[in-house]
Amino acid sequence: MTNKETLIFVEGPSDRLFLEVYLLYLYFQEKFPIQEKFPIKNFKVQNVDGKNNLHKRLPEIEKYDKTLIIFDADKNYEDNKKEILKVVSKTPISEEQIFLFPNNQDDGDLETLLLKIAKHEEFINCFESYLDCIEKKEHYKPIKDIRKNMLYAYLEAFGLEKFFQYTWDTEKKNNKKSLSLTIKMEMRLR
Repeated sequence: MTNKETLIFVEGPSDRLFLEVYLLYLYFQEKFPIQEKFPIKNFKVQNVDGKNNLHKRLPEIEKYDKTLIIFDADKNYEDNKKEILKVVSKTPISEEQIFLFPNNQDDGDLETLLLKIAKHEEFINCFESYLDCIEKKEHYKPIKDIRKNMLYAYLEAFGLEKFFQYTWDTEKKNNKKSLSLTIKMEMRLR
C-alpha cells in the first residue's frame, strides 16, 4: 500500500532538523504561487540514528511511493556511496536516490555545507585563526567534531544557539531540552 509520500532517511537529529526546516522554507517561498506551493506534506524525514542502522529501517520503504537517502560523505565520499549502495542493493533504491552532504561529490558533512554558505565569513575566519593558534601549542590534541563546534560557535555569535537546544512543541504540551528540533509535520497547512 502506497501513501504517495516520499520517505527521506537521514543520519541524525541535526540532519533531520535541517531538512525539515529547509522543506518548510521552500514551502513558504513567495516565488511559488499559492497553487504551486512546494509539497512539504508529501515528505517524511526519518532519523536512522547513524548510517550503520540504515539496514534496520529498509522495511519501511514499502509504505512509501519513493525513498531518498541523505547522509554525510564524511572522510570518503566514494567509499560511503558504495557502502550505502551495497546496503540498499536488494531494494528499489537507485544511486540517484542517494545524496551525500556536502554536495554529493566531495568529502564532508552537513556542517561543511552550512559553514560554506554562512553569510558572515569573518566569524568563520576568527574561528579558523583560533584553531591555527591552538595547533601551534605544545600540548595540542585534535579537537573532535570541529565542524560542529564551528557551526555552534557561529550560531552562538548571533544568539541562535538555543535553536538546537529545545524541542519545538507546537501543541505546548512538553518543553524539554533536546538536541533535535521536532516539527509536527501533521500540522501541515491545508
